[in-house]
Amino acid sequence: MIDNVPSLRRSLLRYLLIPLSVLLILSSTVIYLIARNYANSAYDRALFDSVETIEKEISFIDGKATLDLPEVAWKILRFDELDKIYFSVRQADGHLLEGDADIPYPSPETQATGQAIFHDGTLHGKTVRIASLYTNLDGQEKGETGRVLVQVAETLHKREKVVRDVLWTVVIPQLILVLLAGVSVWIGVTRSLAPLEQLRDAIGKRTHRDLSPIQERSAPREVQPLLRAINDLMQRMSQVLDVQRHFIADASHQLRTPLAGLSIQTELALRQSDPKALQHSLGQIRAGVERTNHLVHQLLALARAEAGSYLSQKFESVNLDEVASMQTAEWVPQAMLKQIDLDYEGPGKAITIHGQAILLREMLANVLDNAIRYTPRGGKIAVRLVVGKHPLLTVEDSGPGVPPEERERIFERFYRAADNDEPGIGLGLAIVREIAQMHGAHTWLESASPQGGTRVNIEFRNPPAP
Repeated sequence: MIDNVPSLRRSLLRYLLIPLSVLLILSSTVIYLIARNYANSAYDRALFDSVETIEKEISFIDGKATLDLPEVAWKILRFDELDKIYFSVRQADGHLLEGDADIPYPSPETQATGQAIFHDGTLHGKTVRIASLYTNLDGQEKGETGRVLVQVAETLHKREKVVRDVLWTVVIPQLILVLLAGVSVWIGVTRSLAPLEQLRDAIGKRTHRDLSPIQERSAPREVQPLLRAINDLMQRMSQVLDVQRHFIADASHQLRTPLAGLSIQTELALRQSDPKALQHSLGQIRAGVERTNHLVHQLLALARAEAGSYLSQKFESVNLDEVASMQTAEWVPQAMLKQIDLDYEGPGKAITIHGQAILLREMLANVLDNAIRYTPRGGKIAVRLVVGKHPLLTVEDSGPGVPPEERERIFERFYRAADNDEPGIGLGLAIVREIAQMHGAHTWLESASPQGGTRVNIEFRNPPAP
C-alpha cells in the first residue's frame, strides 16, 4: 500500500523536468525544420545557378540545339567534396543532348517554361535534389524556336551535414542547460523538502507522552497551516489526556476511602456472634455501599461531562421545558420523604436548544439532589424556566444558603464547606458546571431571599449551533 502512495519529491520533479524535456524536443524539432529549410534554400539557389550557367550555353545551329560548354567549365560544375553532381540537357521530344538520361523529370503540373523547378528524386539508388528549367531558344539563322529541359541534380550530403551541424550546435547547449536545470531542480526540491524531513525526524523521536507544540517559525510558510492544525490536535489530545489523568486520580482517591471502610465493616461483621451487633455491622455495610454507589455514579457523570468528551457525543434539538418538567417530576418522591414541597414553573411552550437531553437531565438532577439534601424538612424547592433574552433555568430552595465568599468555590471538585454536616463528596455542582459549559451556559449562585435559601442559576447564553 505504501508503494502506491504518491511521492511529493517525485511529483515535483516530474512536473518540473517533464515540461523541460518536452520543450527541448519541440525546440530541437523546430530548429531541425528551420535548418533544413535554410540549407535547402541556399543549396537550391546554388543548384539553379548551375542550371542557368548551362542554359546560357545552349544555342541552335543548323536547326539543332547544341551545348557549347568548355571542359574546364564542366569540371567546375561537377566539382564537389561531399556530393556527386549530375546534369542533363534534353529537347522537348526527349532527345538527350548531354548528360545523364536517368535524371527524373519534374511532375507535369510544374513544367512551366522559364520557372525554376525544384524536386526530390532517386538516381542510381541515391536520393538527389534536382533543379529543372524549361526554356525556349530562338534559332539565330532560321528563326526557329525549340523547347529544351535543363536539369542539375546532386546528392544530399552537404545539406544533411549543414542541418546536423546547426542542430548539434544549438541542441547540445540546450541539452546541457536542461541537465543543469534538472540538477538545480533536484537540489532545490531536496532542500525545500528538508524541513519536512526534519519535522518527520523530530516527530518520530517523540514519545507518546510528548504532546508539546511543534515549532512553526523554522518551517516553510506553506507547511505552517499544517503544523498549526497538528499543534491544535495535540493540544486537544493533551487536554483529553489531562482530563483522564485527573479523573483517574480523583476516582482512585475518592474510591479508596469508602472501599477501605467497607472492608473494615465486613471484617467486623465476620467476627460478630451477637445478632444485634451483626445487624448493626450489616447496616453500616449497606450505608457504605449506597455511598460508594452514589460516588461511582457521580464520577461517571463527571467523566461524561468532562471538557473534550462531548466531541464524541451527538447533539440534537432538545426541548428544555420538557426536560426540566420531567426531571423535576422524577425527584418528587425524594422530596416527599422529607415533606418538601417541590414545584415546577415553565413557560408552557417548547424552548428548544441544541444539546444532549441525557446530560441536561443529569445536570438538573445534581442541582435537585443538592437542594433536597440541604433543604430542611417541610421546606420548599421551586424549579423555574424563564424565557427572556436567553433561556434561564433556576432552582430555588429554602435551605440555610451559601455564604457569598464560598459561592464560587462550591463549584470546585470535592470542595465542601467546613460547617457542612450533610453526607456527600462535593462533586454535584462541579458536574453541573461542566455540563452547563458544554451547552454554552453560565452558572452562578445567589441568595433566594433576605431570609436565606439558595438560588442556582443556569443561563443558556451561547448554546451550541446545530
